[in-house]
Amino acid sequence: MGDYDHYSDHFPVGMKVNVGIPVPGGSVFRDWAIINDIDEDLVDLQLSRDVLPDGVLLSVGTILDIRGGKDNNGYSCRGIIVTEGGRREVLLRLIGEIVSDELREFYRIDAFLPIKYYLASQSSEYALRQDWLAKREARAEAERERSQNEKKPWQRLMLPQPEQFPVAELDDDQLFDDRQDLEPEEEEDTADHSWDAIIPLAANVSGGGLRILLHHQFKPGDLVVLEIYVPTEPRPRIVDAVGKVVVCTPNNAASKQLHRESYNTSIEFLFIDERDRDGIVSYISNIQLKRIRQLREQYLGRGMRSDTHELTAAEQFRLKVVRLLIALTVFTLLGGLAAYFKYYVENRPKGEIELIFEQGFIEYFKKIGR
Repeated sequence: MGDYDHYSDHFPVGMKVNVGIPVPGGSVFRDWAIINDIDEDLVDLQLSRDVLPDGVLLSVGTILDIRGGKDNNGYSCRGIIVTEGGRREVLLRLIGEIVSDELREFYRIDAFLPIKYYLASQSSEYALRQDWLAKREARAEAERERSQNEKKPWQRLMLPQPEQFPVAELDDDQLFDDRQDLEPEEEEDTADHSWDAIIPLAANVSGGGLRILLHHQFKPGDLVVLEIYVPTEPRPRIVDAVGKVVVCTPNNAASKQLHRESYNTSIEFLFIDERDRDGIVSYISNIQLKRIRQLREQYLGRGMRSDTHELTAAEQFRLKVVRLLIALTVFTLLGGLAAYFKYYVENRPKGEIELIFEQGFIEYFKKIGR
């Protein structure tokens, strides 16, 4: 079976798929679509909406993420837009392999993240799941309320305007004093500052779980309630999850350095929303792309400061002296070589034929009396 048959088997005509569209800033906008037709690796998609949000563009060359299957048996593949049809139709070419969603658990990165954790008070997974769902709903409601309280530019026009007085009734001093009393209106701070005091932890995080260095010793099988601050763009994401401790081993090196008992703790996500999991994977992907760009720029010699900016004044002086000595040495060698070749040309040994001709000329000039 070829790759094209592999594509058609996983993405048949009429299938409803999830489409991930990249948005400037590193985030991903997700929508669903219907597969109208598939011909080898060419797929005709019909999106669910006519108008996309601001900043979401479907231009030729854009790479999309196509996901299908069930929650427990999901898979995804990437596709590149080759032509733009109507408002809702997009023709793309599938590229790469079809990857199971389970492989996302192995896509991980080391990062410093603010994390809240505590041992679950519930021993029943069912009760713990209900608490987790209620907590997620409360956080979503708080986020909606915070978004609604943010002042929009047009809301200022709806505020009651101060009473206006005719200019003729006020003299110049009164006008000056009234303007002095006017103060710029302070913007209401609606950001969530509850994470400002949380110290980030060194974590190895993936879509399937995380490994962190803790000072509390958990036992394998313990259920841990987690809150993870993921600095995604344009807004940070607070991930509520419930994990199960898989491994907890002492870290002797960290214990000696920190003067506290430390343990390498691996936690597998037991309950986590798939959108939050996608947010973690997207964050990991963005960090990896930034690191690849930095390595590429360093390899090409771009984005690097010159050495003179990184050296101290004494080191710069020594560097100039060394360069001057090298230049003098080169000029001395060149002068010596020039003098040697000049002396060689003027005093070089003559060959036998040249001596015979020279002797012949001398004898000839003697004969003619010169």
